[in-house]
Amino acid sequence: MKKTEKRTFRVPHQLIIMLAIAAIATLATYVIPAGAYEQIEINGRKAIDAASFHYIDQTPVGPWQAFLALPGGFSKQVSIIAMITMIAGAIGVINETKCIDASIGKLVSKYKNNLYIIVPLLLGVFTILGTMGINTPIIAFVPIALILGRSLGGDALVGVTLVLMGEICGQAGGAFCTSSTAVAQELVGLEIFTGWQLRIIASVVLWAVGSVFLIRYVQKIRKDPTKSILHGVEGVAAEADGSSEEAELTPRRIGALITFIIGFGVLVYGATHGWSTADAIPAVFMLTAIACGLISGFSPDKIAKEFVKGAKTMTGAALVVAFATGINTILSSGNIIHTIVHAMASLFSGGSAYVSAIGMYISNLLINFVLCSSSSQATTVIPIFSGVGDVLGLTQQTVVQTFNFGDAFTNLVTPVSSVLMGCIGCAGVPWDRWLKFAWKWLLVFIAIGGVFIMIGVGINYGPF
Repeated sequence: MKKTEKRTFRVPHQLIIMLAIAAIATLATYVIPAGAYEQIEINGRKAIDAASFHYIDQTPVGPWQAFLALPGGFSKQVSIIAMITMIAGAIGVINETKCIDASIGKLVSKYKNNLYIIVPLLLGVFTILGTMGINTPIIAFVPIALILGRSLGGDALVGVTLVLMGEICGQAGGAFCTSSTAVAQELVGLEIFTGWQLRIIASVVLWAVGSVFLIRYVQKIRKDPTKSILHGVEGVAAEADGSSEEAELTPRRIGALITFIIGFGVLVYGATHGWSTADAIPAVFMLTAIACGLISGFSPDKIAKEFVKGAKTMTGAALVVAFATGINTILSSGNIIHTIVHAMASLFSGGSAYVSAIGMYISNLLINFVLCSSSSQATTVIPIFSGVGDVLGLTQQTVVQTFNFGDAFTNLVTPVSSVLMGCIGCAGVPWDRWLKFAWKWLLVFIAIGGVFIMIGVGINYGPF
């Protein structure tokens, strides 16, 4: 008698998941009524009139239009795609010099029993960047973080988490974030970046909790590499397997490392001063890579070959960034985003101050699954929530903070986020494995955000 093989469920490829979400979004444009708010101007910025929602004629997105939206994401995100491709090529050259491997190897050797020092320091760097509103450019740091994560004895998830968790910790507080906090505060008439003290505290708490979470994961993998969530997954970048030899820190590598640190410093300066992600930031990486290669004794041909090899690894990341953008296009073309926002805002308009604040928070978390742009989400939901806050006696600072937390946390898992998909795409991490890894600390972060919202209501978080 012939035995039948037991079939086990296999999660589809990341692009198949994206196509499925695009199909659901397309169907939703037929089912969910189309609606819109009227636009008004507040402090010179376009926003929506909270009292102006009305239904409009249905604008369903046809199958062909939906398919066009997916490749159309390339043209809309050409700067991001160009950035991650060029930077991956540059990192390919820098990685081949082994200057980071050698230096981190020395550091890890010195602090191998002190992950409670190394991990918080590395995570803190990206938290600071997130606090200042560095979101899309953060993708540029993933290739470097993968090397750091591997050198610490972790897997690719460690590298991605250093960047993404750090950015989320900073963005959630949003103390000095121009794309979220500044926009929201302008819309409600607050001075820019007022109330930063509580927001800094929130980011610090998230950073401390995130550090402990990541340290425990690294410790688990160090003890048993098979405990890695990525164990057995093909195509993952920079996965630690313990087989590589430790690189020696030679004079040439020290020179390359110094050059890299200088380039990294210039990159951070540029990212915090509005340098273009389409040309300036990739240019810094390219110049740094060329200098590191020459200092390491590479020929021009070797530098070029390593650059091309590194750039090739970004094909998958470019596709998921484009597809995520295409899904947003489908929802916008179907005119259902405002309908979703209006329905959620209506759910808690009659509750107490505490209930309404948490309701705003939860609504923002859900809205962020389909509207990931901080500035777009602010101009869409803040005028609505601002009015609800006035009616229920909530300060406008509290309203802004419900938006900040909601705008940040679900970026950890929503496949519509080009930042998330770009980060895990750079590392070759499947979305389902990332979800399996991230859901626990996502829930913890959401709970922490809820506590800070309640504190804001309790202390009458001001100024009004």
